[in-house]
Amino acid sequence: MLLRMHIYVATLALLAAACRAGGVRPFFAPLPNALVDTIRTEPDILIRELSDLVEDEGFRIRSSSPEEGYLETDWRDLGAANPAVVQQLSSHRVIRLRFFTDPVGAEGARLAAEAVFRRTLDPSLPAREAEVMVPPGHAGEEILNRIFDAVIERFGHY
Repeated sequence: MLLRMHIYVATLALLAAACRAGGVRPFFAPLPNALVDTIRTEPDILIRELSDLVEDEGFRIRSSSPEEGYLETDWRDLGAANPAVVQQLSSHRVIRLRFFTDPVGAEGARLAAEAVFRRTLDPSLPAREAEVMVPPGHAGEEILNRIFDAVIERFGHY
């Protein structure tokens, strides 16, 4: 009986891992103070549009999956002459953008957007726990607002 239970638990663990295999969307949710709105388009279309908008702002995409409703940029130093070269991840001027989309009703998507920096490089913390939203008035907030406004202008509220 005990062996059968161990096999059952192992099988469930393998199935759970297989369901996640190949996906890019992380298990964590958007930060509580992320920008959130409901947009009049489907999540995959929204991620494709966001890809263009973040690249127009000078960010490189680290991972994107329209099917999973997720987009994440590389870290970018907003104050560097070459923003692609990041010298120090703990600087307040080095940010990453993340976008989470989920279906809402017929042809609607809930969009949550983050502009984060790392408050510390403490190796004892999981990377996500070291991240915080940029403060009000930060250049990253301005970029995020421009992207958010462009999406709303293109698709409208749901």
